[in-house]
Amino acid sequence: MISTFTWLDHSDRERQRVLEAIDRFKESDTRDELGLGGIRDAFADLFFPGTSVIQTRARYFLFVPWIYRELEARKTPSSEIEARARRAETRLIQVLKASDDPLGTIGGLAGETLKRLPSNVYWLGLEAWGIRAFDGSQDDYHRSLDRFYAARDRAGRDDDGESLDGRARRNWHAAIPDPPEDFPGEAGFALRREEARYLVERIQLSAPRSLLAFLADRGRPAAVDFVWMHPQLGELSGEVQEALAHARLLAETMQGAAWLYNVLLAEERAKSTANGEAVERFRGELADWSEEMRRRRAAIAAWDRSAFWRLVRQRTRVAGSTEAFVEGWLRLTPWDKPGGGADDKTARALVWQREQQLKGGRARLTNPRALELWGGESGTARLSYRWPSASRLLADLYTALGRGGDDASAG
Repeated sequence: MISTFTWLDHSDRERQRVLEAIDRFKESDTRDELGLGGIRDAFADLFFPGTSVIQTRARYFLFVPWIYRELEARKTPSSEIEARARRAETRLIQVLKASDDPLGTIGGLAGETLKRLPSNVYWLGLEAWGIRAFDGSQDDYHRSLDRFYAARDRAGRDDDGESLDGRARRNWHAAIPDPPEDFPGEAGFALRREEARYLVERIQLSAPRSLLAFLADRGRPAAVDFVWMHPQLGELSGEVQEALAHARLLAETMQGAAWLYNVLLAEERAKSTANGEAVERFRGELADWSEEMRRRRAAIAAWDRSAFWRLVRQRTRVAGSTEAFVEGWLRLTPWDKPGGGADDKTARALVWQREQQLKGGRARLTNPRALELWGGESGTARLSYRWPSASRLLADLYTALGRGGDDASAG
């Protein structure tokens, strides 16, 4: 297997997925309109464990434990920890906004009204990378602290505050670098070299065979839109390269179904608006896609889809309807049809039926009110499997380690 990724607590992970789906919904072209999100996330977890689409900067993997460890040191009770942590995180927003490099500040606009704090955004990633030792949700952690303090006091502590009983529970990894002396009054996103090395070590130990581990350890900056375009692709293991090839083919071929879906929506809306501009635009996009896929015809023909589905099933549950939709689309080879299958009755029916299957009465193609609320483009972005988010995190590591430019920190 390519990665040592294992599923975390199901309820916590599912809640995180729902929240991320809500965040994706704000960007219309990244919505999962055709029900491929489970497959997309399985590959994303495989390649970039511990990441999410709304993580922005690597140092949040340290900000969060620094804040909580300080609150633990003060024995902040369970009844107060959530409120105090929130105040600390919202104060940090203002500090980061005023720093030399505020890009990526979570809550920069919302401030104290922010609903999803960085600690929540990074909570699962902190466990996946082995930085958070507490096994449970953030709410579970808050509720457990009174018991934690009592157990720690019973065990006794040395001059450094560490438990004298080696069996005593820890909530956080013991070797987390200490925060700068002026934190949180002063803070920035630039990692010190020791912090970057620590994060790289955590990634390597938690998911040693993952693509993320390779790129964190040996990767170099690469301004590419998709990870399979990375110039170091040939240095990856054969297993990782094979998984990337599967992910790329899925992303490329199924984008056509998304363009056709938007063609159908635009046509339906044009019946009431008499404005066919969107129809022509989406038909043009679909035709361009089909031309690109014809250049990829040999790779598509050689695609071992049995191996693809085996890999997917090892990582997630796949509904039979999802597999049938993907296979139905691929068997049509719409890239070989005029205009990418824009007028092919079978292709149009397949996409129409898929929307009905997923949305029922809320389907835009049959519900005029839902169509009226359509933003004009939905789910057309090619699947990137969290590469944009992962590359931002990696860029912070590269800079601190001297692989990201002249401003690498030597601290």
